[in-house]
Amino acid sequence: MSRPATAPDDPTPSRCFALVPCAGSGSRAGGAGPKQYAVLAGLPMVAHTLAALRAVRRLHATLVVLAPDDAGFDAALPGFAGERSWLARTGGRSRAESVAAGLAALRERGACDDDWVLVHDAARCLVRADAVDRLIDACTGHPVGGLLALPIADTLKQGAEGQVLATVDRDGKWAAQTPQMFRLALLEAALAAAGSGVTDESGAVEAAGHRPLLVRGELDNFKLTWPGDFALAERLLRCRDGGGGAEVRAFVPARNFALSQRFYRDLGFQPEFSHDDLAGFTMGGSAFFLQNFFVAEHAANFMMYLDLDDLDAFWRRIDGDGLAARYGIRCEPPAPRPWGRVDMTLTDPSGVLWRIAQRPVGAVR
Repeated sequence: MSRPATAPDDPTPSRCFALVPCAGSGSRAGGAGPKQYAVLAGLPMVAHTLAALRAVRRLHATLVVLAPDDAGFDAALPGFAGERSWLARTGGRSRAESVAAGLAALRERGACDDDWVLVHDAARCLVRADAVDRLIDACTGHPVGGLLALPIADTLKQGAEGQVLATVDRDGKWAAQTPQMFRLALLEAALAAAGSGVTDESGAVEAAGHRPLLVRGELDNFKLTWPGDFALAERLLRCRDGGGGAEVRAFVPARNFALSQRFYRDLGFQPEFSHDDLAGFTMGGSAFFLQNFFVAEHAANFMMYLDLDDLDAFWRRIDGDGLAARYGIRCEPPAPRPWGRVDMTLTDPSGVLWRIAQRPVGAVR
């Protein structure tokens, strides 16, 4: 099914969907269970992956493809499914089978032939939203699509039984990363022709006679595969979040617990856990508890304060998403204040006031 033509001045005429195959066992990682649920910097690995994708505004939705008998995802990310967060328990024995099943699930949800699908490894939890945006920018006007990748810098050796057989010329060679971005119909046909043996989507597309774009990625967008990878990812994630140490958290009241959880996910907070009457949310180095508790006088006099590195980008995202209209909340744009800061205000669905400010240049994080 093809979708209707869009306005000529629309810079992204087709929708973009993220597809995350998450049905593997992770046997090479050496853990007790699937590696996507290994805890890194306080959260399951796949939670970091999905948080990065959620920060990409141009993604219409993210579909996670699980094994039919998966018992870990709901416990790791309670309440994940929503308007832009989809699940399909149709994963196969190979990556290619899981991706093909995910494409079928996207079609069932209304995706069309010429919509873009960005397939991303659940185990690449350090991907950055700006790298995904760079891929979308590069591929949107291309007839095939492309992938994030890095030029090979190291000397390459071909080996067998622990010994070097030959030195391989590294000139023109790239290490493939994800996301890999292709039109739904093209990728569907390429995977069907290539079979289940292909290890990435670009390989299937190449086998069909196409030449995908190589879009330079980042060194830290590596795939967590071996035990040592997890320790490195843990250090990198904690460095991004400003390190460890003591932590103070507020208990934020919620009149409608389920609604408030959805609101804070859409606002950009990352779900940490949800049990009975308490849920945890984080954003960078900040965190709070959401409590299934409400007293009107308490909520009306409750205020939270959040510093951000780029307040304007945050405002553009929530304003563009129509957050205020969707949740019936009050939301005011950034403005300079008499005390010398620039901040914006919003109330959550329970009436809690948030002041969200631009972090001053040079401020200690």
